[in-house]
Amino acid sequence: MDASMIKKDRMKYAKNKFSSNFALLSILFNIFYFVCIYKSDVGNFYYSILIGASIIYNLLFMLFTFLCSEGVKKYSLGYSVTLVVIGVLQIARIFYLPAKAHSAVLEIGDVQKVIMDNAQYAKVIVYLLISAAFAIIGGVVGIIRNRMLTAYTNSSATK
Repeated sequence: MDASMIKKDRMKYAKNKFSSNFALLSILFNIFYFVCIYKSDVGNFYYSILIGASIIYNLLFMLFTFLCSEGVKKYSLGYSVTLVVIGVLQIARIFYLPAKAHSAVLEIGDVQKVIMDNAQYAKVIVYLLISAAFAIIGGVVGIIRNRMLTAYTNSSATK
């Protein structure tokens, strides 16, 4: 047996920790994102249905991403694809709450207050992009490894 065959054979017994760890890193950067968003309290902007929906989305994001991190350990194609979709949704999030908060200005008395300044907006975008990148990389690697293991299993079963 050559080294590549041994590596593929080991995949049947070893977990896909690479994809799983990338999913967990995606959760970590999502946590950085929402701490950065929710720590700023300007007027009544964050007391709306928008923030309630954002909090629910964050909880669902963390739940499903953690579920995917466990699923990709077993080389599951469905969880890997879901992880890629979650990464794409992280990118789409940039254009809703952060964009709205960045462009919103509240008038408190005679003073105009910006909800999210440029530095915070840039930081939030970076956190979401990193979170998305980790989810997508974890998912794509999971898909590649799933196909490799499936092909190996099918070829060794026919021998």
